[in-house]
Amino acid sequence: MQPEALRLSEITISNLRSIRRETFPLSHFTALIGYNNAGKTNILMGIRWLLSHFTLNISFFDDAKIPVEVEGLFEGISDAVMDRLGEEKAKAITPYLIHGALRVKKIQRIPGDLKENIEMMVFVPPQKRRQQRVWEAASLEFVQSFERLFPEPIAIWDFEGNQAFTKLLHEIFKPLERRFGNEFNDLILKFSDLLSPSSESRAEEIKTFDQEVNQKLHPLFPSVKVELSIPTPTLETFLQSATLKVIDEDDGFERNIERMGAGSQRAIQMALVRYLAEVKKHHNNHYLNRKLLLVDSPELYLHPQAVELVRVALKNLSNEGFQVVFATHSAQMVTSEDVSTSLLIRKNRKRGTFMRKRMEDAVYQVVQDAPSQLQMLFSLSNSNELLFADYVLLTEGKTEWRILPALFEKVTGQSFALIKCALVRQGGVSNTRKSMQVLDAMDMPVRAIVDLDYAFNNAVHDGFLDKKDPDLRICMDLFKELSFQEKIRLVNGVPVTKHSKVTASQAFAMMAAMKEAEKPLKNIHAKLRNKGIWIWTKGAIEEHLGLDGKNERCWNQFVDRIKKGKTESIVPDYRSIEELCRWIIEGSHAAL
Repeated sequence: MQPEALRLSEITISNLRSIRRETFPLSHFTALIGYNNAGKTNILMGIRWLLSHFTLNISFFDDAKIPVEVEGLFEGISDAVMDRLGEEKAKAITPYLIHGALRVKKIQRIPGDLKENIEMMVFVPPQKRRQQRVWEAASLEFVQSFERLFPEPIAIWDFEGNQAFTKLLHEIFKPLERRFGNEFNDLILKFSDLLSPSSESRAEEIKTFDQEVNQKLHPLFPSVKVELSIPTPTLETFLQSATLKVIDEDDGFERNIERMGAGSQRAIQMALVRYLAEVKKHHNNHYLNRKLLLVDSPELYLHPQAVELVRVALKNLSNEGFQVVFATHSAQMVTSEDVSTSLLIRKNRKRGTFMRKRMEDAVYQVVQDAPSQLQMLFSLSNSNELLFADYVLLTEGKTEWRILPALFEKVTGQSFALIKCALVRQGGVSNTRKSMQVLDAMDMPVRAIVDLDYAFNNAVHDGFLDKKDPDLRICMDLFKELSFQEKIRLVNGVPVTKHSKVTASQAFAMMAAMKEAEKPLKNIHAKLRNKGIWIWTKGAIEEHLGLDGKNERCWNQFVDRIKKGKTESIVPDYRSIEELCRWIIEGSHAAL
């Protein structure tokens, strides 16, 4: 997708149901992710209301005493777009453009107010302001030109009824409109001569109707006259009124689409979305406008394979002239490619509906150099589970990732899902500090579990331990003792695997087993724990669990054993595991 493509890049919604005031950045393909009742549909409704013509009743006002306001930032209005818009329409837009961007705001002050009383405002660039007005009422010419660029969205959600079908059909048959529109309109013009009050060829039956009704009206209301007006239809009118008949292949029974069950309707809607994606393929946004497709829970009622097909179709449409914004509960609707621009929507009593900072923005805030940004995004994006959580637990190795969920549930009787915790395996332990900073920037509570070597190889560099920490020094001296016995090889005072008789992980476990190491390791553990990091004081999780390997066979056997037996008798260091589980639960409480 070209970066200059037309798009709604940001929307600010105020006083709309659960949204008190919040700004939401939007990309070409934006997933709104959150639990039920978080306010995702309210965001879709805010976008739809800004670009449509309907009034909001009192149920849409969080506070009926203040207005509902929705403000949009529209970008990508390039010179090429303005040229295609035409001179007259471009003239209405140009005074308000700032580097190809336009700000528009809609205000409804009274619940259920008339549509004509809803205010449409446009932001005035500083150099164009008269009487220092920041916003001014949009003229009819401006509104018509703006709607040419950003027409009414297609909204697909449960309470939309048949509108979604007719709008999708209209989009699908636009090529028909372009091919036969003029020919069709010529025929209609001939027919309109029979209907128009000003036509000499007006049908005698209609003339008679006007005359005789007015004769009956004159004694009742002498100063009033009526005239029958029949709008001339267009091909667009016919397409917008189109619907679908559903035929049961088993018994031949036929019914209208609106009489079908919710699951059937959603399946047919998504089939139309897939077909629309096929129709629009390779158009590369050659159209003048940018239509938004707003979908609430596209995965609803669909089996997993169908969900993937719908996701691909929506993604393709976002590259072919549509801007797609959808609310979802399914991790399958968000791949690693789109995690960074997804919006995590949450709600609480204090703030109402709000958004955590996008991962993309948080990464760029924390990490300055581009290669590291890309690596960090890739590392976190492969764990899209964190988008559906309120609390993240970072792990270093596969063993934690494979065993901790079952072990935690056995010890506590709770699951990670129940405490809304995402167990995320990092791309590397060197990312720990940056990963924690990124998640903190996203306002996402985070804790990390690391092996003992982290304290010596990374904790000082990451700022979690002091370089001259006395407990680190004691342990470094113990490494020296082990090296004198020619059992381990040190580089900069820390064990390494290369050219050593034992691996680095074995060396750390050997040092941790020494009696002299017990107190300093306990102190190091406490210092890092205060920073939100749990370190394995015996070296790695395998030593605490009594595992003799790091492979699927070993992990599966251990999980089977703890499911069938008493954990206290199976786990050698059960006390530490129990303490770890309490620490994990504490983190979930902090997230509330």
